[in-house]
Amino acid sequence: AAQSFYIKGLLPAYADKAYKGFSTRIKDNSSFCSVISVYTLNKVRQYMDSSSQKMIDEIVHKAKPAFNVFANKKGNCTYNFWRQDSAFKFPYNWWVPAIANRSWELPDDFDATVMNSMALNIDSIAAEKLHQYMQKFSGYPAKKIKGIPSKYKSIQAYSTWAGKKFPVFYDVCVAANILTFVQHYNIRWTKADSATLNFIIKVIDEKDHLRKTYIDISPYYKNKAVIIYHIARLMAEKKLPALEKYNQQLAKDALFLFSKSNNVLEQIVLSTALNRLGYQSPKINLSDFDRSIKLVEYNDMPFFVADILSYFEGWTKKLLNATVGKSLWYNEYCPAYNDVLLLEYLALNSN
Repeated sequence: AAQSFYIKGLLPAYADKAYKGFSTRIKDNSSFCSVISVYTLNKVRQYMDSSSQKMIDEIVHKAKPAFNVFANKKGNCTYNFWRQDSAFKFPYNWWVPAIANRSWELPDDFDATVMNSMALNIDSIAAEKLHQYMQKFSGYPAKKIKGIPSKYKSIQAYSTWAGKKFPVFYDVCVAANILTFVQHYNIRWTKADSATLNFIIKVIDEKDHLRKTYIDISPYYKNKAVIIYHIARLMAEKKLPALEKYNQQLAKDALFLFSKSNNVLEQIVLSTALNRLGYQSPKINLSDFDRSIKLVEYNDMPFFVADILSYFEGWTKKLLNATVGKSLWYNEYCPAYNDVLLLEYLALNSN
């Protein structure tokens, strides 16, 4: 019954209110977990033996057609987190107060867009066209940028969302994914790309990825380890001199977080980040592999979240965080994607 709920080819994903952990497991028929799984599987395929490569190819082959359901229907080369082929009702009750105006729909987002584009391996012409379209969603006036500390509002980076009527949000992991796309396709940089890199660099300079304020600079990826993972993945795609000088600092940050963590999935993410940065990663105890698989698959650490609090800022946000807080955001879970993260760790440490 659970499988029949999902669009054919998608990996089962779930959502839970943040304060509940991975407990009620509300089925979530979105594609993003499958998209980032396909992207990562394609990256690690080269390390696999022929039988494992066949398995990867089968998963990818089954998943890709499902991504079309989430594609923009107006020819904008963008993708939405939610399906676009039918009338859709938001599954999260926290969206009800947010969408008071029925004409206000959740727009396509550039996180889903660039990850879909790389997972689907679009050609360079399509990538250039998308990049040109993205330029429309940068250079906003400071007052329109929401949720981020004021010290970042002078940076005219890409908005997370591809919607003119929707508030402008910044997220350092989304920024890293966008630039990973730009680097992957060797696209000529624009002012928006440079500004987005400046945003990432300022986050590292200010050490906001390690402070309590990490939920402000990364509202959709609320985990310090996951932030470092995304930045390290960008740095591994193609060297950026402006970021390289932070290599040792990020490695030190990852080792510190690893030393404090008792969550095997978080350790896996940090170990992979260290590997991407060019360092030998700490050993993770996977001796009881069957038990480890269960701990990885049904893990309370979400890779990304859906959070309405990101819309607010200042004292309003602090008050909401202190009162209703985690009841206003949902953690996203995908046991299969957690397995992909484990596979990535094993592949990168195969020697």
